[in-house]
Amino acid sequence: MPELSFALVDEASIPAIPAPARPGARCQTCDYWERLEGGREGDDTATRRDAKRAALLAGARLAGSYGMLATEPDGTTVGYAQFGPLSAYPRAQLIRDRYPELPESPTPWVITCLQVVPQAADRLDIGQALAEAVCADLDRRGVTAVEVYPERAADPWLPPGGPASVYESSGFTRAAGDDRYPVYRRDLAGGAEVGWGDLLEKARPPDEGEEWPLPLPKGPREEDVFRLPPKPERPNPFGDD
Repeated sequence: MPELSFALVDEASIPAIPAPARPGARCQTCDYWERLEGGREGDDTATRRDAKRAALLAGARLAGSYGMLATEPDGTTVGYAQFGPLSAYPRAQLIRDRYPELPESPTPWVITCLQVVPQAADRLDIGQALAEAVCADLDRRGVTAVEVYPERAADPWLPPGGPASVYESSGFTRAAGDDRYPVYRRDLAGGAEVGWGDLLEKARPPDEGEEWPLPLPKGPREEDVFRLPPKPERPNPFGDD
C-alpha cells in the first residue's frame, strides 16, 4: 500500500471528495444522514451543494470539520470518511435507538460514511488506515467513543459505511445488532490535545475588545456535540420490517 496522507475536508477540498460506490450517489449533495427524509442520489443543485457544504463544515471553527480525505503521494484522492457528533445525524440516532443495550455514556461520535475508490490497490488496507486516522483525530478532539453502522451487502462497499471488516481491523468491536445491521464501537482515550479553551482562543475575533468572549462564534455548542440528543418517535431507519 502506498504511503497515504490524511486531511480534514475544508472549503477548497470538498469538490475532491470521490464518488461513492453506490451508483448515482454523490457525496457533495447527499443528505441521507442529515435528514430522515434525505437521500443519496446525486441531485446536483446549488441548494443541496450548499447544504452539504454547511453540514461538513458545521463544526470547523469549534471542533474541526466532519470529513476526512485519504490521498496518495501523487495527489490522487482515494478515500473519504464522514463523521460527527450524534446530534448532527438524525438517521444515526434513529438507528441507535433500536439498540437499548448500547451505552448512553460516553456519548459517541459516529462515522456515517467510509469509502475507498474501486480502482485503488489494497482497498481494505486503505479503509483501515482511514478509519484509524479518523479515530486519531477524534481522540485529539477529546472524543471518547466512536460508533459505526455498516450494513451487510453483496458488495460490502455499496452501503455508505463500507465493509464491517474495515472496522474489525481498526480496533472496533461489535456492540449490538445482527450480521445484517451490526453496530461497532471503539473507545478512545480522549486525549484532547485541542481543548475547548484552545478552540475558543482560535476563534477569538481579530478586533477583540471588552465584549470578548461574547458573542460566541456561531456553530455547535460543547453540550450539543458531547451529549445525546432527545429521542422522539421516529420511523424504522431500515424501512418496514
